[in-house]
Parts: sequence; C-alpha cells; structure tokens
Amino acid sequence: MPDTKKVKELMVKLTDYPHIPYWMSVRDAIAMMHSVYDEKLGLGENRMILVFDENYQLLGVLRLKNLLEGIEPKFLRKDKKSPYQGLAHADYASLSALVEETFSEKGCKEEAKKPVSEIMMPIKVKVDVNDSVPKAAFIMLQANINLIPVMDGEQVAGVLRMSDVFNELTKIVMG
Repeated sequence: MPDTKKVKELMVKLTDYPHIPYWMSVRDAIAMMHSVYDEKLGLGENRMILVFDENYQLLGVLRLKNLLEGIEPKFLRKDKKSPYQGLAHADYASLSALVEETFSEKGCKEEAKKPVSEIMMPIKVKVDVNDSVPKAAFIMLQANINLIPVMDGEQVAGVLRMSDVFNELTKIVMG
C-alpha cells in the first residue's frame, strides 16, 4: 500500500485535545468534559481526556466510564470485594433503592474530590507519527481501545481516534 496514510496525517494535535494534570480532581475533569464537548450532540461513548504528569508525560486517559466510577460509592466498586458482585440481573432490580441512596449529592461530591490519577486508565500502547494507519488500526483493535497516543520521539504529538481510522480505512470498501 504505497499510498497508505501515516498516523500524523490523521492525528488530532495534542493542543487540540482536552488534557489535564494528574493531580486535578474528578470534579474538575467532569467540568472539563462538559465544557469541551457539545451537549446538543452528546458526549458520545469515545470522549476522553488525557492525563499528564508535571513533566508533560502522558500517564493515562479518562473515559466517561472512569468519571462515573470516580463518583460511585466505594462499596459498589468492582475493585473492592462487594457482596453484590456476581448477582444476576433480576437481583440488581431489588438493589435499586440502595444504589439511589448511595449516589447521593453528598456522597458523589465527596468522591469527586479525589485526584484523577486514582481513576484514570493507564496508557498501555502508543504509535509513532510515521506509523501507517493500518498498523495503528491493528494495535487499537488488539488493545481494544478507541484512542491511542501518537509519539514523536519521546514527546506526545497528539492522539489518533478510532473514528478517524474507521473513516480512512473504510474508503477501501466504499470506493
């Protein structure tokens, strides 16, 4: 495929993608998520915020799921041993009153004070600016991710979104 595009041709530049430092609160990340994405179009499943350290090294990403887990009561979390783990769907209905009570304003606000470093999804894979789009697609599919950091040497240059990869590679089918 001599005409294969490079990742750098499709990536979103880092300056154009929402990002925060690891020490910011979950509440701050939620506020950013609301401020940077169009509410009329909805947040969408693949909306994310990048998380960096003080040396501007990429540490992780925050997805909508991470942010919801960040305000979830501690005893309901999967990472904690919960007596409710493994229940069938029918059993969950009987717990709805309990869940509604625990997702209280006070509880959620308290949980939202913790730093995003506690809830972010660590970065496991990256691509280089000169990698091909098919190579990036393969890595994204294997790692089961919708967003991948694009590196230029040791620096993060931007991110590549699954939707952009999809649009590019499906031109083959549609063309």
